[in-house]
Amino acid sequence: MEHEESKYVTRDGIDIFYQVWKPEGTPKGIVQIVHGLAEHAGRYMHVVNKLVPQGYLIYGDDHRGHGRSGGHKGFVKSINDFVQDQKEFTKIIKDKEGANLPLFLLGHSMGSLISILYISDSPDDFKGLILSGTGSAVGEGVNWFTIILAKTMSKILPKMTLKNELSDGVSRDPAVKEAYNNDPYVLDKITTRLGAEIFTGLKAAKSSIGNIKIPILVQKGGEDPLIIKTEELMKNVTTEDSTLKMYEGLFHEVYNELEEDREVVLNDLNEWLNSHL
Repeated sequence: MEHEESKYVTRDGIDIFYQVWKPEGTPKGIVQIVHGLAEHAGRYMHVVNKLVPQGYLIYGDDHRGHGRSGGHKGFVKSINDFVQDQKEFTKIIKDKEGANLPLFLLGHSMGSLISILYISDSPDDFKGLILSGTGSAVGEGVNWFTIILAKTMSKILPKMTLKNELSDGVSRDPAVKEAYNNDPYVLDKITTRLGAEIFTGLKAAKSSIGNIKIPILVQKGGEDPLIIKTEELMKNVTTEDSTLKMYEGLFHEVYNELEEDREVVLNDLNEWLNSHL
């Protein structure tokens, strides 16, 4: 496996860090990863280690204000800034790899909302869409006081910070939780504006997902305490090729769950991709 690190500069001058993982030989497809709130693309190594040996080329960037990218930490003016960044990233991928390889978009959690908004507006860029940890509402694992602060203070004090308290809901694997809490590239705080934009994204994604006509795979932990009402979101899906995989007992990050469980999830992902090449 070959690994590369690079960056691109957005239309408004922000440096975006990204990584590429390449298989040996000619790749059969490309997966563009859109990570979730407060994390970074480097946390998807289980996906990388599963798909790259199968012949997939993986691209993943860190959102503005996240990971090793530039911008004010934990801040975004609008969720649409994330969407536009991903569109720029897709162009870079196509310029580097050509337009002939099938390209798939994989979005997790906040990244799933970004991905829905992206594809509902630009339907011809991708062969298929994978959504992980998605839904139309936040669950009990998100502190209600944090929600109130984010919604009320977003316009008054948009860069006021809120503590990241998501680690208990990411996985049942203690090692994953420990790594999350000790990861220097995982944000320990986000701003009120970013928090409020999550709710904007939840609402917009619910109304926009019906515009998507390409195949959709949804992979969701049955005991996810962070994002809920996946079935409610799926009621608005109109594409003829949609698959919902609910995994009993799993938490929010189904790709980072206990080994036996995540292998089931990753095998489902690989099989779905292979069937949609």
